[in-house]
Amino acid sequence: MEKSKKEVEKETSINKETPENFEKMIEELKKERDELMRYSRELKAMYENYKQDSIKQRERLLKNANEYLISRLIPVLDDMERAFNHVEETHSYKHFYKGMKMIYSSLWKVLNDEGLVRIDVGKTFDPFEHEAVEKVESSEHEEYSVIDIVEHGYKYHNKVIKPAKVKVAIKPRGEGRAKTE
Repeated sequence: MEKSKKEVEKETSINKETPENFEKMIEELKKERDELMRYSRELKAMYENYKQDSIKQRERLLKNANEYLISRLIPVLDDMERAFNHVEETHSYKHFYKGMKMIYSSLWKVLNDEGLVRIDVGKTFDPFEHEAVEKVESSEHEEYSVIDIVEHGYKYHNKVIKPAKVKVAIKPRGEGRAKTE
């Protein structure tokens, strides 16, 4: 396809290296640069605002979650206060103990409903759920079996938030266990 004479003249006049053409190109490039710089500043400001909004939203979510849990625990707190007042008035520690057991059960129900569970301590030591606080030499138990629970452990939605502290059996030194010094 052949170009018309006017198109050819127009292309050659633009491509001619004259100071006027360079100045025109420089002005266009400066305008483009200024526009890109303005756009870049706007994007940066938008990003900073987004970061601040995200932080505020996360704080609101945390505050609302805490508020929800606290509102669920207030009745348990009220029950405890009634139990303390009752024991002061009646000096009946038998009823106080019974009341405390009921309050403990209601507290566990609230926490369990929210996803907190006690770690089941099996017969064998599990380093992902247990913390060995004492090694007990024993020929009566299998090696690395849990002998006793020192403190219970807890999981929150299947994540260990506090490992169970346990005593673990090990073989006595004379029964195939090397002496470590």
